[in-house]
Amino acid sequence: MRFSRTRIELYWRLWGNFRSNLGYFLYLFHRNEAARLRKIIEKGRLPENGSYFPTRLNLRLLYKCNLRCKMCGQWGESGSYHTYGSSKQAKVLGQDVIAGVLNELKPKGLRLVDMEGGETLLYPHFEELLLKLQRLNIYVKFATNGTLLEKHSEGIIRSGVRSVTVSLDGDRETHNRIRGQRWAYDRTIGGLRALSEMKKRLGRYTPLVQVAYTMSRHNGALALRNLCEGLRGKALADVLEVKLTPIFVPRQAEHEYLALISRYFGLNEGITSPGGFRDDYSDFVEEGARIVEVAEELKRAPLDFFLELLPHIPLQELPRLYSDYAWDLGRNPCTVPFSEPTIDADGNVYPCNLFTDAALSMGNVNETPFLDIWEGERFTTFRKMLIDEGGLLPICNRCCQLTEY
Repeated sequence: MRFSRTRIELYWRLWGNFRSNLGYFLYLFHRNEAARLRKIIEKGRLPENGSYFPTRLNLRLLYKCNLRCKMCGQWGESGSYHTYGSSKQAKVLGQDVIAGVLNELKPKGLRLVDMEGGETLLYPHFEELLLKLQRLNIYVKFATNGTLLEKHSEGIIRSGVRSVTVSLDGDRETHNRIRGQRWAYDRTIGGLRALSEMKKRLGRYTPLVQVAYTMSRHNGALALRNLCEGLRGKALADVLEVKLTPIFVPRQAEHEYLALISRYFGLNEGITSPGGFRDDYSDFVEEGARIVEVAEELKRAPLDFFLELLPHIPLQELPRLYSDYAWDLGRNPCTVPFSEPTIDADGNVYPCNLFTDAALSMGNVNETPFLDIWEGERFTTFRKMLIDEGGLLPICNRCCQLTEY
């Protein structure tokens, strides 16, 4: 097989990242703990407390964001954060609180901290936080809309962050329409350029720079092709991660979930996060066929970034992602509540990174040690509910945790 110079340069860059980031990649590829938990859950059993601890911690550092992306479950057209007042929006998860949780979890096997917002780079003293995490020898990655990357590029690279995920939803016109700001695309591209140039100047291969494109009714196949053309030849990204399905929750699935929460937790109000993703993509099948054509074309194209299509399914099955919400892709059961908790800016702990409602908090780290929450009654009840439902809740089937692995 002959390789173009573009592909050779890409593979060399990825090899450099892999060599300098070996421990991080080994962690990502090592799925033994998830497999062990899955075998127990598949038998309808609840793993014993003390037999599992978080290996990954998701931190929702703040609620505030500088964009209003149409499909966002937080600040989008039906996002659940719109009801938050100014005092709530101003909250951030304190660095001392983060340090306290990490001191509890690192001896228990915590390996990775994954950070997001709101917009992560709006977090005050963000680079200071990165340096503190580096001293704890924990792998760190974060997601961002990229509009503030240029300002932070040197600090991010010097901090030893392992991976940065930057969202781009298509070409300039499409991206700006989705994001609600005319300057969004150019600032994000400028941030990616700043990261690339700073890595060269400092002689670094890390962080791995992933551009995330989420397919939705707001962009589609043509916008994906245009994005690839816009990125091509600029060495701005190591990986283009194409999420072929958005997170969406049909109304019936939402109702079934609310009934479960009422039955297990006695909650009949305050559960709004599924509504932030309320949609039905059964009308997207025709576009799905066009996506298959474009994806096949792009797989053959000489791109200077690695193209990863998610979920890892045969492309011809893609339209089923939209038409058959009940399809779980064979990835049932979910092990996230046993290994990957989330803490939000208020200090509330959740078993899921996506659906976070204060009424369904497992506890608050400002008031209670994390491990007491982890092994507490509410977490046990949530895990039992999941197992009783066969490993997935009604709203889970297009969750990013399910489709991106």
